[in-house]
Amino acid sequence: MHSKTTLRGVNAFLSVLLFVLGCSFAVNASAQHVYYRYVNKDGVKVLEHSIPPEYAQLGYEVLNASGQVVKVVPPAPTDEEVAKNAQEREAREIYARLKRRYSSAAEIESAKRRRLANIDTNIAILKGNISTVTNEIQKIMGKAADYERRNQKVPAPILQSLNDAKAELEIAQELLKSRQEEYQEVIEKYDSDKDAFVRGETLEAKEDARIQ
Repeated sequence: MHSKTTLRGVNAFLSVLLFVLGCSFAVNASAQHVYYRYVNKDGVKVLEHSIPPEYAQLGYEVLNASGQVVKVVPPAPTDEEVAKNAQEREAREIYARLKRRYSSAAEIESAKRRRLANIDTNIAILKGNISTVTNEIQKIMGKAADYERRNQKVPAPILQSLNDAKAELEIAQELLKSRQEEYQEVIEKYDSDKDAFVRGETLEAKEDARIQ
């Protein structure tokens, strides 16, 4: 009785072992029957169990033992594509920042006009100051010339007034130059923001269309 029980146990063990080995064999056989289809340097499609590294970069297909495509690996991006993707990623980031401040390109243009109007007002004031100080300098120089024509020493207060007026004129001219440069910088900045906004809108529209 004991020997029969032992025999049944051995047979059961052998059955399990054979089942496990069979499964292992099936898995290995399946793994060995994976094929790679790629295009070689002659433009011919090749089906093999392995793929050379130089062709893997060009994209390939993975097929099972039944010849069904189970995976498609696209070609690696070119340097130009990598650069383009980086530029588009940067454009989207800039667009995201601009969208937090503006709702449209027209709003950016309106903001530019308001900023330029403020600078224009400041420029007009500075030009008026420059004109006033220039006239004042001419009057002071006229007084000094009267003394010189009479061969008299120009009084110190007149000379001091002349120096002060010239210093004031120099400051006003520097401020005017700074405001004029700012005017151009504002134009360039807002125009750049507007172009970036429009480009971001275009990229967003393309992405939405692709998803739909």
